[in-house]
Amino acid sequence: MREMVIDIAEGAAALLQEYAGKLGRADADRKHGASRDLVSAADVASERYILERIPAADDVLAEEGSLRATGARRQWIIDPLDGTVNFLHGLPCWCVSIALVEDGELLAAAVAAPPLGETFSAARGEGCFVGDAPMHVSATESLREAILATGFAYRRDELPDHNFDNFETLGMACAGIRRMGSAAIDMALVAAGRLDGFWELHLNPWDVAAGVLLIREAGGVVTDFDGKQDLASVIHSGHIAAGTPGVHAAIRKKLQPRRG
Repeated sequence: MREMVIDIAEGAAALLQEYAGKLGRADADRKHGASRDLVSAADVASERYILERIPAADDVLAEEGSLRATGARRQWIIDPLDGTVNFLHGLPCWCVSIALVEDGELLAAAVAAPPLGETFSAARGEGCFVGDAPMHVSATESLREAILATGFAYRRDELPDHNFDNFETLGMACAGIRRMGSAAIDMALVAAGRLDGFWELHLNPWDVAAGVLLIREAGGVVTDFDGKQDLASVIHSGHIAAGTPGVHAAIRKKLQPRRG
């Protein structure tokens, strides 16, 4: 199943490459009237490509509105283009993220990132890979030595939990923070040991589902802000903390109480 997920993700990524550099912000629509949350013809084409290649009997949860919820054993959680704003601005941090869930547990996942020239993948109980090479979270356990990643919601100016308080607190405590603009890539880089931890609020299941399996199969820890590890809590709470075991624990201790 890992190979199937990889093939579909890489095929969709190749399709997106055909649009890259040809679309800009002016070509995008705004989701629900939100000026910062963009969707383009590339997002829609990628999602259509993926849907045409997954079994018709399986359920689907996808960013651009595709939903099939019949109670099937398997569900595909799809972000056809994570990092749309980066994509439309010519910034090299975007990807296709696909996770396959079976009986409520993550089975396989792939994050295909053409600008990086890499595909990150995992299968339950079989480890995590970049290409064909096994990957593992870093050996960093101290927050003081850790490089972290995070992001901010499009509606951050309307939300009480805007994450800037956490950014200040953790920024003072760690070695550095990066803001990639793609949660899927952030989590893939934690799994690859290039980043040591990640946290973010107001995420959707398709933003993080693949990354959860990547990090766990690479030896890391992923929970919601309350420390819950079950899949429903992690991908549906919207609030994620991840990293090496030590860094994850330290991030959680520093997170500010949520306001709403």
